[in-house]
Amino acid sequence: MEIDKENVVQAVVIMDTFNDHFNPISKCKPMSLLPVAGVPLINYILESLAHGGVGEVILFCCQDGPTIKDYIRKSIENKAIWSVTMDVQVMMSDSCQTMGDVMREIDAAGLVRGYFILAGVNTITNINFGALLEQHKQLCKKDKGAAMTLVYKKVAWEHPLIGSDKPIFLAADANTNKVLMHHKYKPKSTEKSISLPLEVVLNHSEVKLHHNLADANIALCSPSVPPLFSDNFDFQTRDDFVHGILINEEILASSLYYTLLKGNQYAAAVTNWKTYQTVCRDVLHNWAYPLSFETGSTEQNNYLFMGNHIFREKSSTLSRSCSLIEDVLIGSQTHINDNTVVSKSVIGKNCVIGNNVTITGSHIMNNVVIKDNCKVLNSFIDEQCTIGENSVIENGTIIASNVVVDAGSQLKGTLLESSEVDKEKSLMKSTSECTEWENESSGSGGDDFIGFEKSWSSSESCYSSDGSDESSLPDSPVPEDTNIFLQEVIDSLARGYEEKLKNDYLILEINSSRYAYNIQLHEVNFFVVRALLSMPVLAENKNVLNTVKDILKYFRPVLSNYIKTKSSIMDCLRAVEDSCIKCEWLDGKSGQVLHLLYEADVVDEDSLIEWHKDLEENESPIANQTSLVKFFDWLEEASEESDDSD
Repeated sequence: MEIDKENVVQAVVIMDTFNDHFNPISKCKPMSLLPVAGVPLINYILESLAHGGVGEVILFCCQDGPTIKDYIRKSIENKAIWSVTMDVQVMMSDSCQTMGDVMREIDAAGLVRGYFILAGVNTITNINFGALLEQHKQLCKKDKGAAMTLVYKKVAWEHPLIGSDKPIFLAADANTNKVLMHHKYKPKSTEKSISLPLEVVLNHSEVKLHHNLADANIALCSPSVPPLFSDNFDFQTRDDFVHGILINEEILASSLYYTLLKGNQYAAAVTNWKTYQTVCRDVLHNWAYPLSFETGSTEQNNYLFMGNHIFREKSSTLSRSCSLIEDVLIGSQTHINDNTVVSKSVIGKNCVIGNNVTITGSHIMNNVVIKDNCKVLNSFIDEQCTIGENSVIENGTIIASNVVVDAGSQLKGTLLESSEVDKEKSLMKSTSECTEWENESSGSGGDDFIGFEKSWSSSESCYSSDGSDESSLPDSPVPEDTNIFLQEVIDSLARGYEEKLKNDYLILEINSSRYAYNIQLHEVNFFVVRALLSMPVLAENKNVLNTVKDILKYFRPVLSNYIKTKSSIMDCLRAVEDSCIKCEWLDGKSGQVLHLLYEADVVDEDSLIEWHKDLEENESPIANQTSLVKFFDWLEEASEESDDSD
């Protein structure tokens, strides 16, 4: 049957970033093959597009075209998931130096047939592209000049995706979402005021102002976009295009719109080393689901979940005395030796990590050897490197592939790359004199270079948050979906409590996770209460009961949403039992916790009495707990007094 090409959703992916933000790593490999949480960027974008309803993709390469073409060919031969539903073409042009040049080439070659999606290879998202493009088409029926809809994710102002990138200020018509003003600032700009043209306010009944938008490098384009680039040779970047349309709207007969992603939709762009760290962390926390560290692999479920967002490939081997703390990913055939501690780090395939090594906040690629007594802190080590004994690598050091670091080396914020000199490998340090890497100039186009973060970001993501200090189910190392669901609910509630987010938003997150893991309603009821009593703040606070009272008060709308029937109340009470048995901070406090729930009208007297009988029949460990006995004595007395007064 012949496919109707007119109805196939098209996407153009620009495979080059046209900057050197990832030097020296990008000197020896294409940006598209840079691994993020163990997966090359190209796998994320292709699987995103396939999941999002795209049927045809044009990968436009200005550099390393043959390498990318060979990678795509091998992926198709290996029956990559995206290859089943999507046709992928690789286009190459060595003459293109900017994104604008690429669009002019596309226009000259007539590669796009109509409406299309424009994205970068550094985009990671789980959105429905087809639905968004259809939304743009409907918009174009109302405004024939609508050229492009920009896609953003609204996040907290302190979010690392904003703080580590170029912040955006956007003004738009509140009724139509038509963009009226768009301005990008340099990272960590000190500008404290914004000039808003008077006509922007006077000509529109209501204007929305946004200053907290994360740009995922996604645009929904009309057929007029490539010709607009061809007609305006000063359009070299997407920002040039946006600026040009806004100041020449009447002359070009074109307009711009924007849309905000909703709910649990994830979208981010890996634009520099700091956003690289943030996105890696989000992938480990499963916020980009269904994208994960197994994206692009034909074999799934090869990783063991060990709690606290720790995952290791089944063929990896760990010494009994090594410690994995939190947020860790370990690739296949990697071996970690005695007394080594790994935290908040990604370690690739076929690595050998020696004895007494500390790795924190770092990214270790494939085939790396780190010898005994080394410290690797907040750094990046590319493939085929060897780190000699007793070395310290820290403060955002980046080591390119095939480098051998001598034993006892002390590297702070250093760029190291290997060069062939007389067929021998030698070490080359970057010419930068800056070792703290906050905002050193890259010398390209005036852009600020954002170096690797000196410490693992403690900023809370709108997608991710710190997990609890210990696995909430320490007795169950099996990577079941229910365990992962519980950890995600704990993460969501902990972030909501810290950032004072609306309960409605948290309910949406919980429901999204529920459907993602196919969790039954009675399990959701149980795990929501279990998560509330397992929040990290309880383990850190000396006055546990006051904190529990405050948590129950703050999350009362969440409890009301799930605990509202007799069966759900019984689920709630079973969760209290489970929490009081497993959580040290609730040891001996079951009666007080029940009293707080009773006073908050979460549980009723009849359900409590029925549950108490079940406890005694099943010989629960907390059945004879002093506080529990006192609570039910008090409840009985209160009930009798109530009957007497009647």
